[in-house]
Amino acid sequence: MRSVRSDGAILNQPLTKAQCYQCGLVQSAQLPDTNTLATLYTEKYDIYNNRPNAEQFVASRYAALSNAFTGSVAPYQPRRVLEVGCGNGATLNAVQSIWTNAMCIGIEPVVAAVEEAKRCGFNVHQGMIGVSVPPNIASQKYDVIYAVHVIEHTQNPIEFLLELKKMLTTDGFLILSCPNACMPNLEMMRADHHYSMTPYHLEIIARKSGLIPTKNTLCPGGSENLDDEHNQLLVCRLAQNTETQDARLIPMPFYLNEENRIKLFKARQDYFYNFEKLDSILQSKLKNIKRLFCFGTGGWACMLAGYAPQIWNTVQACIIDGNSDKTFYGKPIYSFESLKSWRPDGIIIGTNPAIQTSLAQRINKDGYNAIRWSDIVAM
Repeated sequence: MRSVRSDGAILNQPLTKAQCYQCGLVQSAQLPDTNTLATLYTEKYDIYNNRPNAEQFVASRYAALSNAFTGSVAPYQPRRVLEVGCGNGATLNAVQSIWTNAMCIGIEPVVAAVEEAKRCGFNVHQGMIGVSVPPNIASQKYDVIYAVHVIEHTQNPIEFLLELKKMLTTDGFLILSCPNACMPNLEMMRADHHYSMTPYHLEIIARKSGLIPTKNTLCPGGSENLDDEHNQLLVCRLAQNTETQDARLIPMPFYLNEENRIKLFKARQDYFYNFEKLDSILQSKLKNIKRLFCFGTGGWACMLAGYAPQIWNTVQACIIDGNSDKTFYGKPIYSFESLKSWRPDGIIIGTNPAIQTSLAQRINKDGYNAIRWSDIVAM
C-alpha cells in the first residue's frame, strides 16, 4: 500500500484515516509525534520547488488569498502581521502589497523555502510553531496572524492555536484557511493532512482555544469557481473575560446530525475506494495505448502517480503549458506546443477532475486522444 503527502512525496505506507462517530471529524489513525513532524517539515518537505512551471498558475491564488484575508477584517488596518507557515513568502508579499503600512513577517519550517523567500527580499524567518520560534518573533505581538493550510498538518490543532494566541494583540484577529471536509475531496487522500474539518469542527477547535469566531466562510484558492476549491476561512478574535467560549453550547449543524454523519462516512469510504480501484480501471481503459503522456505536473498528477502506480509506470513523459527543464517523478517534461514531435497515442489528464472534461475537449480538438478519469474520482 502507498500514500501521498501534500508535497508529492510517495510513501510506502498505507493511508489510514478514522471518522469520529459522535461528530464526524476525520483524523489520521496514528498521529505523528512532535519530533517526527519537526524533522519532516524542516528537512524533508518540499512543496515549493517540486511543481514544474507552477508559478504562472499560483499567482492568481496568492492574489485571491490576500484579498480574502485583508477583506475579512476590513476596515481594520494592522500594524504588525505574522504569517505562519508562509512557504516561500509569496502570499505574504501579496498581503504586504495591500497592507502597505504594516510590517509583514513570515515564519516557515522548510529551510529551502526560507532561503528562497530571503532571496526574494521577503521578511521570512525559519521556525516552527510549538517547536522552535525565533525569539525575535515569539517576543512580539501581532495585530493579525494568519495561517494558510497549516492547521490540518498539526499534531494537536488546539495546542497550535494556543501558541498563536500568545502572540495576538488584545484587539487583533487570527485568520485560518484550511480544507473544508463537508464533502469528500482530495485533501483526505494526503497522508500529512492529519485532520479533515468541517466549518463546525474548525469553530469548535477555535472556541476550545479561547477564541471567538467572527466570520466563517468559503475561502478562494485561485479558481473562478469556489465549488472547485473546498476551502474554508475562519476569522477569530480573543475571547474577553465576560464571554463564554464553551464549545458544548454550539449546536451540532444539520449536516452533521446522526443520519448525515453516517451518509458522510459512506461517501468518504466510497471516495477512498474510488482511489483504490483507480489503477485497475485505468489499466482496462488504456490497454491499447502504447505511448502514454500525462498532461499536468501539479497536485492531482502527484495523486495519479501515487495511487495509480501501474499506470504511472507506463507514462513516458509529462506535458504542460509552457516550458520546464525539470523532471516530474523522473519523467521528462515537454511543452504542449511540442507534442507534434512526439505524437503520443494517449494523453491522460493529471488535473482536477472538475476541469478534465474541458481539457479533454481541448486536447481532442488538437488531434490527440485525451483520457480523463473524472468519472472514477470526483473532486
